[in-house]
Amino acid sequence: MVEGTEAAPAAGTRVSAVITEQTPRGYLSAAIGSAVAAGADEIVVVRAVPSPVLEWAGRFRDIPCVELPTGRKQALGVETATGDVVAFLDDDDLWEPTKVERIRARFAASPDLVYHDHAQTAIDASGRPAAATHPEFAGRSPERFSGMDRDAVWTLFDRIWPGNSSSTSVRRAWALTGTGALRETAWAADAFWLVAALLSDRGMELSPERLTRLRLHGENMSNPREVDAASFRRRHAEASARFAAAYSSLARLAADRRGPTAPLSRFLAQQAETFEFQQRLEVGANARSAAARYLRRGAGRHRAGLWGTALIALASPAAGRTLLYRAGRQRSRLG
Repeated sequence: MVEGTEAAPAAGTRVSAVITEQTPRGYLSAAIGSAVAAGADEIVVVRAVPSPVLEWAGRFRDIPCVELPTGRKQALGVETATGDVVAFLDDDDLWEPTKVERIRARFAASPDLVYHDHAQTAIDASGRPAAATHPEFAGRSPERFSGMDRDAVWTLFDRIWPGNSSSTSVRRAWALTGTGALRETAWAADAFWLVAALLSDRGMELSPERLTRLRLHGENMSNPREVDAASFRRRHAEASARFAAAYSSLARLAADRRGPTAPLSRFLAQQAETFEFQQRLEVGANARSAAARYLRRGAGRHRAGLWGTALIALASPAAGRTLLYRAGRQRSRLG
């Protein structure tokens, strides 16, 4: 599918908000309210059990989806929405009031633009600004994307791409061609859209504008600071298994399009191996052999912390698990 060559008036570009909820956590009403305040032309909520949100009655379409993975909910949202552009929002995050105006303007100005992502502001569970200092949140420079070599994949994913579904917007006509692959990927939906855009050779933009408030709280893997070691291990093992499968799917997608030795294909395969190593270490399933394989294949050479964890896990898987927990706490530190 190829869009027209002339830019459409911004006012004529409709933006649909697709809000996904995994399990009810009490944040959905605020997310809908932020999409309303931002001026979304349409709001589609995809969740397991539709139910009234009284303060926003009649302002959104409530679509049931019992499948848990974010990617499958997003795929249904893209297929249900009617706007020219789909902007995603997780139920626990918020948009800034200027979000839709900026997204509408960018897609209207560039007919070939299919993917836009931007920076976020961290907030705590109550919605107050939070000082998240970990490089995953504070060490990103999306403004560097326009001039970078797109084969520098490690730099793109680790230092430039802001990530997070709540900051991702896609041109719907283009996105519709990828919903099947998105369903197969299941998790890591934000990475899926980035990879799909890179493989498309279409227009992409990464912006330093902070148009989303990213909520860090005890119910997501981004903020395990109030979780004990045993609970962290269970959650981290589950998340690592999900992402290992997701990145394996993305690696196959990239290999089919670019070949298995392309930088993007190799990076995604290494990411899958990284998550597989962490999952096997957390559950204690052949942890030493998993660490040896991880080191032998070189998947962790770009991340000194995980490389060191694997070395220690060769001698003591329990010590390796302790390092994963400490790293998780450091990652989630606020203030």
